[in-house]
Amino acid sequence: MSYRSRDIAARSTIVVDPQSKDVRFITDVVLLERVLGSMLKNALEASQTGQTVTMGCRTEGEFVEFWVNNPNVMPRTAQLQVFQRSFSTKGSGRGLGTYSMKLISERYLKGAVAFISCEEQGTTFVARYPQQMEFPVVSQD
Repeated sequence: MSYRSRDIAARSTIVVDPQSKDVRFITDVVLLERVLGSMLKNALEASQTGQTVTMGCRTEGEFVEFWVNNPNVMPRTAQLQVFQRSFSTKGSGRGLGTYSMKLISERYLKGAVAFISCEEQGTTFVARYPQQMEFPVVSQD
């Protein structure tokens, strides 16, 4: 997942929070990269020239959380629809990013995606997953 060389990142600075944790856990890497890539892409698209998009990783109890922040506030009308399929502030043919983040996280990675958007902090999306994934036991009979 590299956005530093893409046009979308050319106008913004991407920073990894220095207090981020190096957390190891078992998950589907391809699906996790899809969720995190959508979080970063959305933050970059929402940022303006010269702004900084910050991302990080932390642990909260038995969970690992990945987060991405941009300094802008999402309009209230967008906040109310952000996880709906095909909703986009960027035009037609868009709107699967946040929907798929939530769907993949909840249905396949046993996690959750949420966000907060306010004047003081901008907009932060958080993807939260259990550090210990439970897998079904398959009978050898």
